[in-house]
Amino acid sequence: MLDKLAEGATTCGAEFETVVLAEQKINRCLACDFCNKPTTFGRCVHDGKDDVKAIFERMRAADIIVYGSPVYVFGVTGLLKTFMDRFNCTGTAPGLCMTKSGLIFHHVDKKVIGKPIVVMTLCANIEQETVKNTLTYFKTFARYTDAPIVGTLVRKMAMQLEKTDEPLVREVLSSFVQAGRELALGGAISRSTEKAAAKPLLNVPFLDILMHFPLFKRRAVEQANRGS
Repeated sequence: MLDKLAEGATTCGAEFETVVLAEQKINRCLACDFCNKPTTFGRCVHDGKDDVKAIFERMRAADIIVYGSPVYVFGVTGLLKTFMDRFNCTGTAPGLCMTKSGLIFHHVDKKVIGKPIVVMTLCANIEQETVKNTLTYFKTFARYTDAPIVGTLVRKMAMQLEKTDEPLVREVLSSFVQAGRELALGGAISRSTEKAAAKPLLNVPFLDILMHFPLFKRRAVEQANRGS
């Protein structure tokens, strides 16, 4: 999904950089308050000991930040959360402030975490409930950091994307390329492209409506189990 987004963005002249957190050293926040002490304000006790500060600098150079996370157990991955916990040290001044959305919060470095963001998440399940907590998390994050969400890309049944010989899969993947184009050219992903990216990969008419009926889901589960 990230590769397709990058493909669309770069073909329109934009630069796209992917930071794979699993390839970085990321220490967890110790809640030691080192970053809030008068003599060390805004600095982290881990600075120079892991890769987080360098990632922050790469984020500072970007115009848009894409947060991508699979859903394992009803939320963002533990690794992404560990990384985002380190935002705690990005305060720019002591004391409190009020966000544009009207929430009381501490100061943050807007050049790192106040930029427009794209939320990209995927799961193997077909249920919308699976990704609900991830989407809510980023909505809250955006409100507290005044970071506008300029795109939300949700992909359920993500394992089906491996079947690139299927027309429906190719159609969905092309929507991610289109999303990259839109980010490069206009700074936001259109609602129609978000909808195309989230299109069900089961060729069942009115699937979104049918998923509200337990009887349909029960029979779908029975059929899937027979197939396995």
